[in-house]
Amino acid sequence: MFQSIIVGLASRVIKKKKPKIIIVTGSVAKSSTKEAIFYVLAEKFGSKGVRRSTGSLNTKTGVPLSILGFKQSVRWYIAPFVVILAFFKSILFTLSLLPFPKILILEMGIDLPGDFKSILSYVKPTVGVITAIGPSHLEFFHTLPKVIEEKVQVVEVLPEKGFAVLNRKDPLVPQVAHSIKANIKYFDPEPNISTAVARLVGEIFELSDEQINRGLKKTRSLIGRLNLIRGKSKSLIIDDSYNANPLSMEYALRELNFLKEQNLAKRRIAILGDMLELGGYTKKAHEDVGKMAQSKCDLLLCTGEGGKVIARVGKGKYFKTKSDLIKYIKQEIKEGDIILVKASRGMKFEDIVKEIKK
Repeated sequence: MFQSIIVGLASRVIKKKKPKIIIVTGSVAKSSTKEAIFYVLAEKFGSKGVRRSTGSLNTKTGVPLSILGFKQSVRWYIAPFVVILAFFKSILFTLSLLPFPKILILEMGIDLPGDFKSILSYVKPTVGVITAIGPSHLEFFHTLPKVIEEKVQVVEVLPEKGFAVLNRKDPLVPQVAHSIKANIKYFDPEPNISTAVARLVGEIFELSDEQINRGLKKTRSLIGRLNLIRGKSKSLIIDDSYNANPLSMEYALRELNFLKEQNLAKRRIAILGDMLELGGYTKKAHEDVGKMAQSKCDLLLCTGEGGKVIARVGKGKYFKTKSDLIKYIKQEIKEGDIILVKASRGMKFEDIVKEIKK
């Protein structure tokens, strides 16, 4: 009942205000890409002319809330009050008594099969971004082709004058491109996806190079998403503790290695834990991460059931508890270390970050 009311209100606002909509989805860097696009476009359209979704409002319930200007998800016990507030906000938006942006940047994440179809029934994007496609949420989708089938809907619904922004290095892109009617723009994910995509979207909206560069300089990393912060003993921490899947693990380990290659660190340390919701792919996924970690870090520290597999394959150190791992790393940190911290949300690896940051 709550969801259907919110969707109805959001749909009415979109039909009335007709904003240009940019949807960002993928298995990695969704939030950081969304942020970078926002800061770039704000250079031309202003911070009031562009709005992006915040927090975890990227689900079937979160997207309509984001359209209506809410900043965070709703607890069940305040849902009636949210419905009332949403109703009045929708009226104010449609009557232009409350400013509504010209451009909406919406993040869309996978929850359950069919969610994308539900959202795209009323959200009509003009730009669709797929950062990269990899194995995630396989507990509910079971196979990678099912994940691909869900995510590609974002670019399949684009109009002919729209733009699909795709990763040139993603081996799954050929499975996507043939079904797209819109213009296709490819980006190279180096040095990172968010910067490359934001630059391309800026060009689509006819920003100058100066405006794009100025916006990129203002972009700020989100907490827990490849956020580079100072650690104890003059170390650096790559805080990517918010979530994890096999593809995002790969990108994070490459980032760890890249920063050492840029002479920003003497020793690469990876603190890795479980990747959840992978179903029958769980064991192989953790083994693959272990193989990559062996070549991308100098010291590998793990905890959790999946972490045990990563440590075994990657020849790292395994700890039965997160507390044991924290105790070890606090004594081990040295000047010049760069430390990647990453696991799925349920592992709460932000606790580790809190203990080792400066």
